[in-house]
Amino acid sequence: MKGLKEILKHSGNYLTGIAAAPGLTIGKAYVFAKEVLEINHNEITEVDEAITLFNEALEKSQKELRKIFGFAKEKMGETRAAIFEAHLMILDDPVLIGNITARIKQEKRFPEFIVDDEISKYQQLMFSASEHYMKERALDIEDIKNRIIRNLQKKRWQSKIPHGVIVVSGNITPADTILFTKSSALGYITDHGGLTSHAAIIARSLNLPAVVGTHNSTEKIKDGDLLVIDG
Repeated sequence: MKGLKEILKHSGNYLTGIAAAPGLTIGKAYVFAKEVLEINHNEITEVDEAITLFNEALEKSQKELRKIFGFAKEKMGETRAAIFEAHLMILDDPVLIGNITARIKQEKRFPEFIVDDEISKYQQLMFSASEHYMKERALDIEDIKNRIIRNLQKKRWQSKIPHGVIVVSGNITPADTILFTKSSALGYITDHGGLTSHAAIIARSLNLPAVVGTHNSTEKIKDGDLLVIDG
């Protein structure tokens, strides 16, 4: 009798990627598409108000991450949850905060533009590094950047997913990975990412099967498709 892997491989509906977290699970797909944030590049007249808005967005982002850090400690212990403590340290970095504040004053541009541009510089340094580990850390920075921008724009984070689904996405952040466990996510499939990504590390810690780096899962899979993950 043929094994499950062999049956799937010859079914014509077989996607391959990097086995990031071990386990076998079956469930319906939920394609998770994040909202693309539009950045306002215009100039401003009320500089003090813009700086106040930036500080409020920063404080709200820190509050969100502290809550996620606390939840992560409950789910997988303090050592593994330290990923989020590192994110909080970035949000509390006086050099980064000082640079953004100074640029808002000097350039008189919307704070969301300055945040996007300033943090993107850090990301580019990571993306240009030869170590794959550093490239994946740049994706963590993307989550921090988008969190601040979303709070500047007073937008809610879309974290709601159906109960008990396999999440399919272009990329999943560490925060996504831990928060989706509240909806009892069965596993993850992503277009991008690697074995050492923080999202993959968290998935392994939570015993959630995950396959990453499929390149085209979001193109091939539709909401409600029945999936089998072999991580």
